[in-house]
Amino acid sequence: MKRFFKIIILMVMLIIITGCSGNYNVEIKKDMSVSEDLYLTYQNESDAYSKTLKIFKDNKVPEKNYSVVINNNNVIVTYNNSYDSIEEYITESKVYKQLFDEIQFNKTDKYIDIYASQYLKLKNSYINNFGTNLNDIDILQINITNPFKVDITNAEISNNNTYTWTLKSGDVEKKIEMQFKPTLNTFPYKQTIVLISVIVCTFIIMFTIYRRFKQRQKI
Repeated sequence: MKRFFKIIILMVMLIIITGCSGNYNVEIKKDMSVSEDLYLTYQNESDAYSKTLKIFKDNKVPEKNYSVVINNNNVIVTYNNSYDSIEEYITESKVYKQLFDEIQFNKTDKYIDIYASQYLKLKNSYINNFGTNLNDIDILQINITNPFKVDITNAEISNNNTYTWTLKSGDVEKKIEMQFKPTLNTFPYKQTIVLISVIVCTFIIMFTIYRRFKQRQKI
């Protein structure tokens, strides 16, 4: 039931808005965990602010995962979530499923391939029943940040480790491709430094206690 509510929340968020623009950011981290955040801004028409806020509260979405505010008669919505792996993101994320049915994910010893290519979900009958659809979005930027070496991508813009695709009003099809080589077997420098620091501190404490003990023995 909770999973169903989350689907409805994100679907209605996108459905009720008109003249909307925003960013959808996905970050792949070095430990292969994934974070996502959605940023939308639209005019506060037809009580859009109160409707959006009510959806989040009625369905008990943790407040740490979202924000709904008004700025100059515009409603600004942010939503974020995190996942332990790319596989969990693809299975559990509800945001990208408002546009794509699925993301194809292939993983081998040498590379990881992420691929989405299909008609966007803009004209489904259940959306039209609400009187509007995702065509009302003026522009939505999809940004994927990837710390690994990307060998293949069809990103429209790339800046350092961030790859961008843009959905504009009237778009009906979009392809997203990314192939990269993860470096999962890197030496755990941070963990090693912490461990060495603990050992050194322990040794110093023990040595200090031992020296004081010997001094007392002499007295």
